[in-house]
Amino acid sequence: MIHKLFFNKNSHLIFDLFLNKTISSLYNGKVSNALTQRNYTTKNLIDSDFKSIYITKDIPNYFTFTPKDANTKFKEVLQYNGYLLNLSGYTNATDFINSTLNKRNRKNLNSKTNRLHENHNISSQVFFGSIDKQEYDRIFEDFYKLLNARFKKKKMYNRYLPNWNDLQASTFQKIQDRNASLHVIYDNSNPIAITLNFHLNDIVFSHIQTYDMNYSKYNMGDISMVHHIEWLINNHISIFDLSMGKTYYKEKWSNHTYHFFYHIFYNKRSIISRLSARVIALELKLLQFLRNKNIIGKLFMFDKLIYTYKSKVVKQ
Repeated sequence: MIHKLFFNKNSHLIFDLFLNKTISSLYNGKVSNALTQRNYTTKNLIDSDFKSIYITKDIPNYFTFTPKDANTKFKEVLQYNGYLLNLSGYTNATDFINSTLNKRNRKNLNSKTNRLHENHNISSQVFFGSIDKQEYDRIFEDFYKLLNARFKKKKMYNRYLPNWNDLQASTFQKIQDRNASLHVIYDNSNPIAITLNFHLNDIVFSHIQTYDMNYSKYNMGDISMVHHIEWLINNHISIFDLSMGKTYYKEKWSNHTYHFFYHIFYNKRSIISRLSARVIALELKLLQFLRNKNIIGKLFMFDKLIYTYKSKVVKQ
């Protein structure tokens, strides 16, 4: 891909913002949320000085960002959909579930939840603001094992597993500082569903979630979601962002679909820079066209190809 091969100056805004409270220095640091009318200020900016091309990826369109320099030029390119739960106006989980899920899904959810609690000793806990380091390390060890096993079964590459030690090292303090949380469902003392979320005021970003495949028959993702909604509403959270990636699960639970954009910054004084921005924009539009036609993401899945390639390399 042209923009990855030749233009490596880029940032993923949604991950920078939620995980590290940073955005590109090409923006003025002020962020507006169109859904909740809240404004945020990010003090930590990523140095994004550029001479030719700089690409800001994965910008949710419910956020508004203003370039620091009014004369800075960029092309805005529409990409994939994102999914979120807008919890504004709901006072309890039951009201949200009744307004979002159809009768059949609600009946199935209640049945699976009842069976899970009848057959197992289920409890749950949210770690937000404090967590014992020993328990934290134990949860992350189980987290890795469950996530690794699930993606091995799916025969898909997971981008988080290779850098798991870095994620584990950086997240502990973020939980203490209330910038991240771990939602854990236990059977006795064993974690069977774990979700890592990151927090930005009235928004919670669902970063990684997994579950024990031995409990697949209970639809653990749905049961975990109910636990999340109850906690989020009780803690006055307005938005639960499930991010990108079209799945049946996200479409079922989301009551708001948004769009991601790319911003391609270019030097308006440079002909090469302007032409490069145009070519990259065309490439990104083509890729999205192929996604819309289910050629990329269904017929042609990069994560499966990467998994197959890495598996062959390991065997050699």
